[in-house]
Amino acid sequence: MTGLVFLNGIFFGLLLAAPVGPVGVLCVQRTLTEGRMHGLLSGLGAAVADAVYGAIAAFGVTAVAGWITGHQALVRGAGGVLLLVLAASSAFSKPKQPKEKIIKKVRTESLLRDFLSAFFLAITNPITLIVFAGLLAALGDVDLVASTGAAVWLVLGVFVGSAMWWLALSAAAGFFRNYIDRGFQRGVNRVAAVVLCVFGTYALWSAYQLAG
Repeated sequence: MTGLVFLNGIFFGLLLAAPVGPVGVLCVQRTLTEGRMHGLLSGLGAAVADAVYGAIAAFGVTAVAGWITGHQALVRGAGGVLLLVLAASSAFSKPKQPKEKIIKKVRTESLLRDFLSAFFLAITNPITLIVFAGLLAALGDVDLVASTGAAVWLVLGVFVGSAMWWLALSAAAGFFRNYIDRGFQRGVNRVAAVVLCVFGTYALWSAYQLAG
């Protein structure tokens, strides 16, 4: 039973992470322009957010879930503002030197920033909670997480599944990073800025619609 719950959690995590969205754009952009570790940490931030929403749904924390769904306009608005800030940051970021001239030094504060920005971006998407709760109901797993132990395994599986996706995505993007130059980096930053701006504008518009 525990193994089944854990496997279902991995499946849920993959389903939550795989759709193309702003976090995916950030993960690819940061991997191509900053390095694999930056893209991976961005993805892990989103994986933790997915696990948080999974915990809320699996443990049946109705007060928290009710607040999130009841304040979707506020949550989406915050996410929209964060997306526009990230879009501006991407648009004005300076491309690094070609790979052979890059000083291979990892800055911890930069990695923490990447992790936290992706986490807050993912956590401001209340649709994740709704989708996860729907998956539980649709696949008949509500009864499987009746115990605390089963719920813990489900949430752990969600994190593992989501992290697997981000690891694969950052690894794939990192492969192509070996062949890019500063001009390509600049193009990636601009495309990412436009995409993030579109997502942010839509988030603010949907928040306005919900508030109205």
